[in-house]
Amino acid sequence: MVAAQDGTLLAFAEGRKSSAADDGDVDLVLKKSSDGGTTWGALQVVSEDGVNFVGNPSPVVDEETGRVVVLATHKNGQDSELEILTATGQDTSRVWLLTSEDNGTSWASPQEITEQVKRPEWRWFTVGPGHAIQLSVGKNAGRLVAPANYSDPQTGAGNVALLSDDGGSTWRIGAEGNPDDANNPDECTSAEMPDGSIIFSSRNQNQAAPWHRLRTTSSDSGQSFAAPFAEQVGLVVPVVQGSLLWDGDPSESNTTSAAGRLLFSAPSNQNDRVDLSIRSSTDAGVTWSAGTLISAGPAGYSDLIELPGGLVGVLHEAGVSNSFERIDMTVLGRQKLGT
Repeated sequence: MVAAQDGTLLAFAEGRKSSAADDGDVDLVLKKSSDGGTTWGALQVVSEDGVNFVGNPSPVVDEETGRVVVLATHKNGQDSELEILTATGQDTSRVWLLTSEDNGTSWASPQEITEQVKRPEWRWFTVGPGHAIQLSVGKNAGRLVAPANYSDPQTGAGNVALLSDDGGSTWRIGAEGNPDDANNPDECTSAEMPDGSIIFSSRNQNQAAPWHRLRTTSSDSGQSFAAPFAEQVGLVVPVVQGSLLWDGDPSESNTTSAAGRLLFSAPSNQNDRVDLSIRSSTDAGVTWSAGTLISAGPAGYSDLIELPGGLVGVLHEAGVSNSFERIDMTVLGRQKLGT
């Protein structure tokens, strides 16, 4: 989810037409809100490719031009994840670039950028899902950074930062790497800190690991990781995607001021996808608060956004029997998020 330059909220999702599975016939869809997430317009199909998969949206708005940029994953609709991982399917994971010059009203035809961002030996490759970021500090201010994950048959799974220095027109590989232990980085989210460093938080796909979240940083605008991803000891989450957001103090005119905190949204149960919470950190994501419960019961993927008027929004999966039943938008004042 992102806010266009005219203030319109753009909430992207996967329109899974054949089933709730992660493969098959999937369209990239969008709903828009012009009142801060209170009401939403009709469902809009941003991109589709017949019976194939177009999903895993990673949107960002270039603040200089107003262009809405979305990286998406494309797969053959008949290929399973296992077939892509083992190179036994009909195709491989590909990356599409989608752009809008009018705040999400219309979209240019998708451009395939797989060769720009994916090494030939990588098999499974997905961007996001969740918002990408634009840097605002230092000599590389304006750079777009989009986390992604890949599989390599020789070295295993890893994360990569995709970078653009021209407002999203072209992309390249920046930081890349995998842990030096049994951790298995997967879907990744990032946030820029006031000093210009970037925090990366990744889903740990190793089901047997004691902790299911991994963390590293970059001090060179996403060009390299400062260290291998390491377990976030004490951060209670299941194996699931999550979202980071730097939340600056609303009393400060410059949101890159040190007055603020890092927010993280995800289910807050060690084993099950239930009880979505937003937790906060004042030490760059090393330690986290117990958090504020946003939605009790089944919970899944989420995406955080800063809203005007001292508000924070979280778009999240929810339901009664499982987390695939609906997508909710919850808006809270900063004071309700605790410390």
